[in-house]
Amino acid sequence: MIAYCPSSQFRIAAEEAPLRCPLSGEPLEFRELPPFDPDRIEDHNPGHWRYLPMLPVVSPGRELHSLGEGWTPLIEDAWSEQPIYWKFEGLMPSGSYKDRGVSVIVNWLVGQGVRTVMDDSSGNAGASLACYAARAGLFARIFVPAYAPQPKKAQIAVYGAELVEVSGPRTAATEAAEASQTGDDVIYASHAWHPACLLGFMTNAWEIWEQLGRRVPDWFVTPVGYGGLFLGAWRGFQHLHRSGIIERLPRMVAVQAEPITPICDAFHQGFSEIVPRRQVAPSVLADGIAVEKPVRNRSILGALRQSGGTAVVVNDEEINAAQERLAQRGLFVEPTSATVAAALTKLAPQFNRSDTVVVNLTGLGLKRLPAI
Repeated sequence: MIAYCPSSQFRIAAEEAPLRCPLSGEPLEFRELPPFDPDRIEDHNPGHWRYLPMLPVVSPGRELHSLGEGWTPLIEDAWSEQPIYWKFEGLMPSGSYKDRGVSVIVNWLVGQGVRTVMDDSSGNAGASLACYAARAGLFARIFVPAYAPQPKKAQIAVYGAELVEVSGPRTAATEAAEASQTGDDVIYASHAWHPACLLGFMTNAWEIWEQLGRRVPDWFVTPVGYGGLFLGAWRGFQHLHRSGIIERLPRMVAVQAEPITPICDAFHQGFSEIVPRRQVAPSVLADGIAVEKPVRNRSILGALRQSGGTAVVVNDEEINAAQERLAQRGLFVEPTSATVAAALTKLAPQFNRSDTVVVNLTGLGLKRLPAI
C-alpha cells in the first residue's frame, strides 16, 4: 500500500507518508489496495471489519481495537412518493459516521507506535477520536470551536480526552491543533487529512453494495463538509468497479447548508476547485458541515462531475422541517443529517421512480437536541 497525491502524483510508502503532499500541499490517499474479493469477506469480524482483507491497516496477529462499528442498517422507505433507502450512520458507537474512518485511523496509528492523538473538530470527529483512543489506550487531545454544541463537547470530555475550546471561526481550532503537535509519538490524527480515515469511509460503499443484494444505487446522497464520507464512498465504489465487481458507478450528490456552501458554489460555477471567500458565520443548525475550505475539494468536485452528479444547497428552515419530518418517521437525526432529506425535495425532478436512491443519515439526534 502506498500514499498517493491525486494532484501531483507524488508516491511514498504508506508507513512513511507525511500528512501533506510535499509537492502540492494537499492530502494524500492510500492506493494500491488489495482487489475487492467477495470471497474474502470475513463475516465473523465485527461491523465493517468484515472487509479486513481489503483494509490492510492491522498486521496479522495484532489486536483489533473495535466497538463493532459499521454494518449500519439500510432502511427502505419513501420520501414524497420517491422510493429511497436511508443508510443510518448515526447508529455507530459514538453516534456518527466518523467512527468508520476514525476506527481505521486509530488501528493504523497503534501499529505505528503512536501514544497521543489529537484533532480539531466541530464535535463528531472529536467525540469519535476520543472514543476510539480510550478503547485503544491512547491519550486524546481535541480542539473544538467554542461555539460547538454542548452535548458534543460533553461527549468528548466523558471519554477522558483533553477538551480544548478555541474562540473564533472553525479554522482557528485547526490552527491551534496544528501548532500543538510535538514529539514523534504525538500525531495530528486529522479526520480531514489522514488517508486512513478516507480508507475507512470506503466501507460505507461496500456495505451498501452488499445490503442492496450486491448492486450499487443509481443515486448516492450525503452531506458534505470536509467531504470525507462523500469522497470515501466514491473511492469505495470506484474500487468495486476496478476490481470487476460492478459495471457502473452511482451518481453522487453533495448537500451543503447556507451560508457555507463552497463545494456547491464551485460546482455550479464550473470551477475545478473552491474559490476563497470572506468568512461568514456558520449555519446555526448544520454545524457539522460548516467547513469553508474542504481540503479535498478538488477530488470532491472531480467525483461530482465524473459521476454525472450534482450539488444541492438547503437552508435552516428546510433543515428544521426535514428533521421534524424524519423524527415523525422514527428517524431521529441531528440537523446536519437532515440536510439530505431537505435536499430530496429539490432532487425529485431528477429522479425516476425506478431509481435506487441511497441517502446517508450521518449523525444521531442526541448529538444536538432540538428545543421542545
